[in-house]
Amino acid sequence: MSAVVLPGRAYAATMPLLALATTVLERHGHDVRAVSWSLPDGVPDDADAWVEARLVEALDGEVPHVPDVVVAKSLGTRSAPYVARRGSPAVWFTPLLRDAACAAGIRANPAPQLVVAGLADGLHDTEVAAGLGDAVTVLEVEGADHGLSRGDGVPDDDVLADVERALDAFVGALPCTRGRAS
Repeated sequence: MSAVVLPGRAYAATMPLLALATTVLERHGHDVRAVSWSLPDGVPDDADAWVEARLVEALDGEVPHVPDVVVAKSLGTRSAPYVARRGSPAVWFTPLLRDAACAAGIRANPAPQLVVAGLADGLHDTEVAAGLGDAVTVLEVEGADHGLSRGDGVPDDDVLADVERALDAFVGALPCTRGRAS
């Protein structure tokens, strides 16, 4: 079972939310491939294609480039259209819901998805989140910003505990991982 973790523009896979997701995925028997990237000149002009290319590279040529689950943060959520075309389950941390292509990708994906966002995140849109569809579970964190922090730059322990419970339930319910937790 394969899982790919895509970082944000300035949020590495080793940071709290993505590290927690990796732990939960591994607990459920997934082989996790964490992508890292550096964007010294800012976000590429065609960010969707750029992120998609990084996701395909992470799959090491697997055909047809379909991971069992994708986890992405912020910039990494621009992979949503690609993930939707493959019908892969996904976890979207602070997705760019104000970006039409990202929101449409999440909405178009028939597979189970988990969206985790802060209500104080200027890139989050509660109306768009509410209309993502029945396949999407949304966890909105009161007072949390784009890093799911409530002001000090790091998610509170209670936020991380809520996210871990949501991740564990989501990953545990996936057909590819059901019954594999230890």
